[in-house]
Amino acid sequence: MTSSVRLSVALFVFGLLGACDPQKGPLRVDKVEPPEGITAGSDQVTIVGQGFQPGKTQVEVRFGRHKSEQVAIVSGDKISVVTPAGDKGPVDVTVAFDNGASFKIPNGFKYVNPQNNADVRKAFLNKPTNEAPKAQ
Repeated sequence: MTSSVRLSVALFVFGLLGACDPQKGPLRVDKVEPPEGITAGSDQVTIVGQGFQPGKTQVEVRFGRHKSEQVAIVSGDKISVVTPAGDKGPVDVTVAFDNGASFKIPNGFKYVNPQNNADVRKAFLNKPTNEAPKAQ
């Protein structure tokens, strides 16, 4: 093996280890919880895995071809994500770290239409309360 090939291999391995927290184990991505949400997006989901480094590593998450704009590594085993809007049906979830490590969860998330074609968050936020108005 030539010295340039050895150096390339060493840099690649070092890069993978850079996104890994050795106390938490090797970098890996396992699943999305919950595994489905509405086509309008804006659902809060968690990507579960291992070896994440909050504050030290950047990550990009895609649901099918749509990139999430709100992503945060919250712990060594969880990434918090707000889903982008997407087309109905299952999509691959791709998690790409700034060191070049990338993981794909095939059919890891399923977009569904809101029940009765209504945005459930709007219905919840506009729900009337049973509280009587306070007298002034």
